[in-house]
Amino acid sequence: MENNFLKNIKTFDKNKKENFISQIFSNVSKQYDFMNDLMSLGLHRTWKEKLIDIMDINNDSIILDLASGSGDLTKIVKKKFSCDCIVFDSNLEMINQAKTKLQDFKIKYINGNAESLPFKKNFFDHVMVSFGLRNFTDIERSLNEVHRILRKNGKFFCMEFSEINNVMLRKIFFLYSKIIPKYGKFFSDNEVAYEYLIQSIRNFPNQIQLTKKLKKAGFERIEVIDIMGGLASIHISEKK
Repeated sequence: MENNFLKNIKTFDKNKKENFISQIFSNVSKQYDFMNDLMSLGLHRTWKEKLIDIMDINNDSIILDLASGSGDLTKIVKKKFSCDCIVFDSNLEMINQAKTKLQDFKIKYINGNAESLPFKKNFFDHVMVSFGLRNFTDIERSLNEVHRILRKNGKFFCMEFSEINNVMLRKIFFLYSKIIPKYGKFFSDNEVAYEYLIQSIRNFPNQIQLTKKLKKAGFERIEVIDIMGGLASIHISEKK
């Protein structure tokens, strides 16, 4: 019953999908960091450090942490730079988790949807998102919004799970992905939430498909950096 429900997510209307995803993240918010460590064997922390290292940030940068979750990316940035960061997420419980994690820094927090960003155009130097784009109800519209709010020569940095190029690693991840919902059931008594997370990874555009969506939104100079053979990938794109 639950698996059939998850398979039908694609058929949900926008409001129903938004409510469902919001409830998912509300339910897992307190265990979010722990489960990320468990699911990725702690590798997501190294990947996020890599993402920030390749961003050309300085102390005058204005950065939007889109679909910020518990604020991992902003924490890495603020430990290295005194630039302005805005934490933006559609889920209030996740924002509250970020506020706890980032309490030592001066941060602006906004609760809203990526499909309708409340910022004027040409405002940000960088927009960054890690493992959040796949949860947007309308990826194309969200990318258009990101393009709108970036300044000329501003960059969008997106890290997501992607298509694994190595056949053996692909098989290993396929088997491991079947275990992850069991982790969710054991540690947070919420198997459905982690079933959804795995389903969202499988449904997400691969490297080529996402590149095409970025081009359609107006981005140029798109670069893709695969991590662990494509288990995750970083898309770097620029507004000209």
